[in-house]
Amino acid sequence: MRCLRSIFLLTLLALFPLCAQNRSDDLSKLIGEIWSGGQHASYLQKLSDEIGHRLTGSPGGERSEQAVLQWMKELKLENVHLEPFRMPARWERGTASAVVVKPYARKLTVASYTWTPGTRSGGVMGPVVDAGTGKPEEIEAIKSKLKGAIALVAPAGVTLDEVIGNFYRTPEFVKECAAAGAVAVMIASDKEKTLLYTSPVSFNGEVSPMPAVSIAREDVEFLRRLISARTPVEVKVDLTNKLGPAFMANNVVGEIRGTENPEEEIMLGAHLDSNDLGPGALDNAAGCAALLETARAIKQLGLKPKRTIRFVFFMGEEEGMIGSTEYVKAHLQEMANIVAVLIMDIGAGKPLGWFSMGRTDLDGEIQSLMAPLAHMGVSLIVHDTFAATDNAAFMAAGVPNLVMLQDDAPYFPVHHTAADTPDKAEIRDFTSCVVALAATTHQLADQPKRFGKRLNAMEIGKMMKDSNIEYQWRVAKIWPLK
Repeated sequence: MRCLRSIFLLTLLALFPLCAQNRSDDLSKLIGEIWSGGQHASYLQKLSDEIGHRLTGSPGGERSEQAVLQWMKELKLENVHLEPFRMPARWERGTASAVVVKPYARKLTVASYTWTPGTRSGGVMGPVVDAGTGKPEEIEAIKSKLKGAIALVAPAGVTLDEVIGNFYRTPEFVKECAAAGAVAVMIASDKEKTLLYTSPVSFNGEVSPMPAVSIAREDVEFLRRLISARTPVEVKVDLTNKLGPAFMANNVVGEIRGTENPEEEIMLGAHLDSNDLGPGALDNAAGCAALLETARAIKQLGLKPKRTIRFVFFMGEEEGMIGSTEYVKAHLQEMANIVAVLIMDIGAGKPLGWFSMGRTDLDGEIQSLMAPLAHMGVSLIVHDTFAATDNAAFMAAGVPNLVMLQDDAPYFPVHHTAADTPDKAEIRDFTSCVVALAATTHQLADQPKRFGKRLNAMEIGKMMKDSNIEYQWRVAKIWPLK
């Protein structure tokens, strides 16, 4: 018996390096398949060029749901289905114009923000009041001048932190201006060369309390020159947007079932919807294409992950992470089964590492995941905690959630603009992103030890106390989860 036990132990010890070698071989094959036969550029082009913009509730948005559903079926993924959720209102872009009527006529370059109402027939007209960067104290200082006026706001900054800050501040200053009696608000685009930025100005699919337009930064400077010279300025804004009733949008779900621990899930997420000025190539057709290519490559090679890999394409992200929040709420009892959530939502720029959302306890494990990708420059862990993409509700549920850290230089200049087109995706960097996503997924699905842990209520509370995340969760109506 002792001899048999010794033989058994020796056999196990011999198998351990063999299993490790097999995992390494599978990883190499997966990386090679993506570099040599990847279809991510094709998926990107189909989503961007053939379908076009994918605003939630638009014909393009609905076509994209069906297209991704069909593609996952063709890849022979399992449990492919739609998961509906409610959007409070449908929105359709109309025409938008803004003209200076005093001191002299001049056409301004503007586009409506999404989920903002049209003006009354013939438009609205009023004096322009400079509201600075839209900080609370700036709005308070000019509040008495806003009745019947058009507020001009130029939020400051272009870094990720500043963009997220503006994301959460914009709905507040729009409400403050509306409450003070303003008839419209013009918000400076943060882009160069008259390129216009747009997004919703309210969260959760709610309609803006008043008309809001993006205005070219060059026109903002023109108006401010007039105002600084104490020249009274009047502008007329005319919008013909259409609003519709509540409707159901869909998250699109598919999976590769695990062979040994199928109840444990590695979740890959990317938002399928986009804003509507452009086709949303970097934001976020690229992320969706990366998920589809990861699924294709795994199936093509016949790999059999030990844990289940679930692919979720979220709608309603641009309106405040609605699809992902509703997904978490609908599956709240299953959150303990999710090992990790990986999100792609910063375009197709070179992969650099991962945002860990303040989870310093995961550093060692993340470093191990990145080790096979070190030669590609994937080596950074950033501990910033933010709720600006579809990881947010999973974070609130305590699930380990990683957002791919990428070179954002190609992304922010065209983010939410008409220039967000497929040509902005440099194919080598884009392929590197897909490789980083697929390699990380493969390791999480196959490594012997489960990754990380789910935070308990006390630990989530500490994270809320140590960061600004509770404010973001509450504004976006993510918190409390129920």
